[in-house]
Amino acid sequence: MGIEIRTPVGLRASDVAVFLGAQLFGVDVRIKMVGQLCDVPEGALVFSKAVVEDALLGQARHVCFIASQAPSDTGHNSFIIVKNPKLAFAKVVNRFFAVKKMPGVGTNSVIHPSAKIAGSVAIGNGCTIGRNVVVGEGTELYNGVVIAAGVQIGKNCLIRSHAVIGEEGFGFAYEEDGTPFRTPQLGSVELGDFVEIGNFTAVARGTLGNTIIRSHVKVDNLVHIAHNCIIGERTMIVACAEVSGSVTVGVGCWLGAGCSVIQKVNLGDNCVVGIGAVIIRDVLPGAVVVGNPTRTIAGHGKL
Repeated sequence: MGIEIRTPVGLRASDVAVFLGAQLFGVDVRIKMVGQLCDVPEGALVFSKAVVEDALLGQARHVCFIASQAPSDTGHNSFIIVKNPKLAFAKVVNRFFAVKKMPGVGTNSVIHPSAKIAGSVAIGNGCTIGRNVVVGEGTELYNGVVIAAGVQIGKNCLIRSHAVIGEEGFGFAYEEDGTPFRTPQLGSVELGDFVEIGNFTAVARGTLGNTIIRSHVKVDNLVHIAHNCIIGERTMIVACAEVSGSVTVGVGCWLGAGCSVIQKVNLGDNCVVGIGAVIIRDVLPGAVVVGNPTRTIAGHGKL
């Protein structure tokens, strides 16, 4: 079954083509729902990265395909031709099907009077926002989010439920007898624009300066980012990864699920860290590293 659209007027394939700035082939199908290639009821919008098989096309009736190539005979269907069907489909679903949360503040949320919250921000239930926090236009906080004092969040960010941003992290000095003494952390956290932070993820405040997560970074669920880290633009950090204090991550990196990065190392631009990898020294730009101990399997240089 597809997901039915809820609009006062019917969405047509021609509307989608105009939105994407793409060419439409075949009939102008009325779109009722989004579907998958294994489920193409009448009125469904689907995408295909490969050429649509004749067997599927023969069964489809009044389906709108977003694809990279149109068949010689579209039948009773629409084909919208783009270079990247998956990306185009995601943009269409976001524009026409995704439910947008209305701006406002949910129940039992506590916001410090000194916080500056843009008017288009949506805040869920049970959130806590500390003093001097700044939250930019279009940002959304799900339920139970904690934003500590001084944190700056840019525009169009998404903070998922129970994330904690800007509280103190794990840092200690030691007495002569080995007794740990907590090191005060006086900095905060800066998030750029279009940043996503996952459920139950923690981003620790800086010790003296700030922990910085730059624009378009996407952080998955159950990730820990320690104090004084700098995460470069467009980097992806996958579930259960741990990034220790004062790590610098370059632009466009991929940190795989469950990896660990020791403190103060540098990960070069566009590097890839494999699932469960343990990083104990710098990674060169463009390198692919895996394992424990880590070894380089692609890119330049050795670890």
